[in-house]
Amino acid sequence: MQTRPFDPTDDAGMRRFHEILWRAEKEDGRPWNPMWTYAEAETMFRSSTSERRTLAVATWDDDRMVGAGFLMLSMVDNLDTAWVFAAVEPELRGRGIGAALVDGIVEVARAEGRTQLLGGAGVPFEQRDSSPIVAWAERLGFTVANLEIQRNLELPVATELLDEIAAEADEKRGDYEIRTYVGRLPDELLPSYCDLTNIFMLEAPMGDVDVEAGASTPETVRERDDLTEQMGRTMYSAVALLDGRVVAQTDLGVARDDDEAHQWGTLVHPDHRGHRLGAALKVANLRNLQDAQPGIRRVVTTNAETNAWMVAINDRLGFVPVAVAPTFKRRL
Repeated sequence: MQTRPFDPTDDAGMRRFHEILWRAEKEDGRPWNPMWTYAEAETMFRSSTSERRTLAVATWDDDRMVGAGFLMLSMVDNLDTAWVFAAVEPELRGRGIGAALVDGIVEVARAEGRTQLLGGAGVPFEQRDSSPIVAWAERLGFTVANLEIQRNLELPVATELLDEIAAEADEKRGDYEIRTYVGRLPDELLPSYCDLTNIFMLEAPMGDVDVEAGASTPETVRERDDLTEQMGRTMYSAVALLDGRVVAQTDLGVARDDDEAHQWGTLVHPDHRGHRLGAALKVANLRNLQDAQPGIRRVVTTNAETNAWMVAINDRLGFVPVAVAPTFKRRL
């Protein structure tokens, strides 16, 4: 076997690369796992922005690709870190392909000057303490640095429940204005939106993961918007404003020809908590999504076990826990 960087402009190779990713996540008894559509993956691997690069690595057995992996690299912050992923189809596991793939990913990470590797997986609840995925990662030098829970919400959510939660939130909301958007946020909101989202990794419970503040700018957000549109992905956003500034936000992403929405993030600035803004935003954005795309059948999200406030909101909306989602860390 040979592991090396993969050129995603090879159409046939890219199809095979995505097939491995998809089958590894969706066809091994974990159908609740999220995975990109081909259109999303093709665009992401073939396009870079000034903010982010995604590098593909693959393992071959003679001339057949048998393993697919990647590194996601921020180019503006957290420059010591690479988010990594390694995938092998279920029937090919146990042959050393995954280990060879990880070795190749490590080589690329070192060449890029990255010293912290972070990755994730979905683990059935019944395997929380006995998962072969966790055991495999630990054999390769990773530790479990954080634990999240994947929760799914079946749609549509009843209008009566949304009305009830919205009314409760309105009692605490005061002068904050809630707005919803489909697609790009207006230019005038981007500076304060960046100020807020750049602290996301510092505010989210991250366990033993080492992170620093983000460094997004209005310009990099617009690059991200361009890439999102090229992927065929639609973003649904809700923001809370005070004096014209974004002080809380939530996003949902939906890929073209997909029937699932994915929660990208929800954050209320620490100085503006206690006004039920998170609940107000989630309700407003669910209405936003359900009105625009009534065919979407579920929302997928993950939350740290320690994030009791967000978990409580999700429980109230009807999210159901489906899997444990550990974050793995390895220092090079």
